Amino acid sequence: MSHEHRTFYNPPPATPADVEVALGNQDVSGALNAMVGCALYGHGDWQEAQDLYLGLLDHADRQVQSLAATCLGHLARVYGRLDEDRVVAALRKARSLPHVRGTAEDALEDIKYYLHPRRARWLWRIRRLVRPWTWF
Repeated sequence: MSHEHRTFYNPPPATPADVEVALGNQDVSGALNAMVGCALYGHGDWQEAQDLYLGLLDHADRQVQSLAATCLGHLARVYGRLDEDRVVAALRKARSLPHVRGTAEDALEDIKYYLHPRRARWLWRIRRLVRPWTWF
């Protein structure tokens, strides 16, 4: 059994057009890097990026689908806004896919936290009161 050491790096800034070019060239690795670069750096139109990621939730590649859900959560953090009704409905639908379920749940939590921070803080406090074993 071998162990592979991986190093973390942030991909360079990208645009939705860069993602589409990489996917058109069947370069999944390049597309994944471009997807993260597009979501993290906030260059360009958030609606264009949102529409891209919503479309990629139905992509044939499982990695692309899963990362599209994560990137929707990143958009909520970076831009502080989304077309929440569309995005939440799409992420709830994507939860039915086993390989997307976890990242869709995380994205929904990110959206709740970054678009509604007061509500998220109150929900956290209420959960903490209801679960007394977290008091310690």
